[in-house]
Amino acid sequence: MRRGLRRSLDNGPVQRPVPSPSVSTRSRDPLSFLPGVGEKLGHYAYALRDPLEDGRIFYIGKGIGDRVYAHARHARRVDPSKTSAELKLTRIQEIHDAGLEVGVELIRHNLRDEAEAFEVEAGVIDVLKIAGIELANVVAGQGAGRGWRPLEEIIAEYAAKPVEIGPEHRVLLIRLNRAQWLAPGDLYEKTRASWTVKPERHKPTWAFSVYGGIVRAVYRIESWERPPDEKRVGKDAGRWDFNGVRDIEMEDLYLWTDVSGYLPLGARNPITYVHC
Repeated sequence: MRRGLRRSLDNGPVQRPVPSPSVSTRSRDPLSFLPGVGEKLGHYAYALRDPLEDGRIFYIGKGIGDRVYAHARHARRVDPSKTSAELKLTRIQEIHDAGLEVGVELIRHNLRDEAEAFEVEAGVIDVLKIAGIELANVVAGQGAGRGWRPLEEIIAEYAAKPVEIGPEHRVLLIRLNRAQWLAPGDLYEKTRASWTVKPERHKPTWAFSVYGGIVRAVYRIESWERPPDEKRVGKDAGRWDFNGVRDIEMEDLYLWTDVSGYLPLGARNPITYVHC
């Protein structure tokens, strides 16, 4: 006897629970969310799958509300002969002609805003490109300039280029041991103090903060001062601190450039004068 029909001497037949209505049993338009769902999803990024190719992803998009179904609705309205130039609609019409529906996946939802949805969309497109998956997307997604490109191309764009400091610029190059991740205020304090220099003799106008041979900041020197008295003993007796401000115009010329050609190989002194 099947377990579900077994009787109990005390309570009679065991009653099976009546299943409550579920999302899967409700009838709904296959080209829209159930009422109220779209409003709760907020901004989202989505993928469309092709059931004719074992569910392969063929399109990535972003949207809000029922946007994820808009392509399928559009494909049903337009003349197939006019969609040949738009691969996405052609693919959807082929799916519909086979009596099937486009598969839908939500990659991320409840995103902060449209800008964040754009970023997710573009990132997923890039990952699928790297994986060799051909998409029907016409464009790569917003922010493509920050997105995937061959590594060699990115390195070529961002690699610092050697620079020649103009003879009219009296510069003090200050090499730092650690400056890669310093906050702007910390970088200034690290650059300004305390150095064995002769400001009255060399009269530099600018100080370049240099790490790894790359200019990280440019300061216009406004004045010099001795470090606090407690530091002016022994080897610190001849040291100076400068007071200055970031020089944006000079940084337009020299920030993130390579000045290693001005730095003597093997030199232990962190100070190098240029045109002083």
